[in-house]
Amino acid sequence: MDCTDEIKLELTVENEKEGMYFPVEFRVPDHVEKMDISYSYQRYETDEGENGEIFRKEINIIDLAVCAPQGIYIGSSGSDRSKIHLSAYGSSQGFAPCEITPGIWQIIVGAYKIAPRGCPVEYRITFHKKQLRLYKGDTHIHTTGSDGNCNLEEIGRMAIKEGLDFVFITDHNNYAHNSQLPRMEGLTILPGAEWTHYKGHAGMLGAERPFDNAFCVNTSDEMKEKLKEAKSRGAIRVLNHPFCPNCGWKWGMDSADYDLVEVWNGGTWFAANTACLKWWDEKLKKGERIPITGGSDFHRTEFGRMIGSPCTCLYAWSRTKKDLMEALASGHGFIVYSPEGPMVEAFADECMMGDEITSEQDIVWRFWNLRRGDQIVFISDRGEEVMEVQPYVHEYHCTKRMAGSKYLRAEVRRQTGAAGNMPALVTNPFYLERR
Repeated sequence: MDCTDEIKLELTVENEKEGMYFPVEFRVPDHVEKMDISYSYQRYETDEGENGEIFRKEINIIDLAVCAPQGIYIGSSGSDRSKIHLSAYGSSQGFAPCEITPGIWQIIVGAYKIAPRGCPVEYRITFHKKQLRLYKGDTHIHTTGSDGNCNLEEIGRMAIKEGLDFVFITDHNNYAHNSQLPRMEGLTILPGAEWTHYKGHAGMLGAERPFDNAFCVNTSDEMKEKLKEAKSRGAIRVLNHPFCPNCGWKWGMDSADYDLVEVWNGGTWFAANTACLKWWDEKLKKGERIPITGGSDFHRTEFGRMIGSPCTCLYAWSRTKKDLMEALASGHGFIVYSPEGPMVEAFADECMMGDEITSEQDIVWRFWNLRRGDQIVFISDRGEEVMEVQPYVHEYHCTKRMAGSKYLRAEVRRQTGAAGNMPALVTNPFYLERR
């Protein structure tokens, strides 16, 4: 459901302002995802001649341009269009894609031609407010920019077919692609890189240029400096497939400063992912708070490898880079084996997965896309609580409390043949408020 607010601005442009430009200010509220601006005025006038002839004359021409706060120029459409839209996903032709930041914006009125009596103009500005939604994505993808066999456009098309809302492009030791990311309807393609070393790989998500000098390091101190530089550039740093026997994190899990751990990697053996999940749970039991992600580590179209497997699902206020990055860093989401797998939402009042709550708050859980034989498992430092999904049950609701636990998270485990029950969904935890 689209939640909108609208304001109306009315002014009269006097004839003496003909040939001039001047600003009309308006305030944009918080949490706006998209903005529409339309305007109307009397452009033509009809006269009747002495012999009954009808004349239609152009008496006013008003041009349109827009500036964001601090006078940042967004674009202009002259007088050819009476309505434009602006957003981070894309704007009308002639206007730059832009975050709709709160503050004082300006409509630049271009008084190209004004009738002697002046020209009344009405502007209508519609604010499409952000709403918390579930966005599906992939945080670990390679292209022909390193050792993949698909280019950026091919990746984008595959992601859209799989029902994804966002992807991070993470070529090995390469960020040249970040200046070439295409814009595709319905998909946010985000910059990234996978810093790749013989002793481990680290995702650097969201920064167009996470480091300046060459990727090469030879010592632990140099590795730490490289990760520190990426953070200073705004990157979210992820230890990728850290328990992989071939390219795991051999620097030592406690030797680096990072933001997230990739506990589920689509190209890594089940045993390595399970070992990482177990390590993470031990950290949670000790009171540490580490958000998680999962990535396909997609390189090429081959058996068992597909974009969005696993899929990182985020509850975010929009699919802009800013809001997706904030949700990812905060742990506001979960990992699932595919975009069509089991889904979950969980809220304690205004709080969600990744947040801190009190022991008195109820967590309302809803699971859907369930199958017969699935297990819903609630996990805390006090142990596990298992619920078997019965035949014909596709959706399940329940309420839980922390009950003094340090954390509470959930999994959906699904029977997969000889491998037995495997995680099909893993959530980030709720954390007990620290006193």
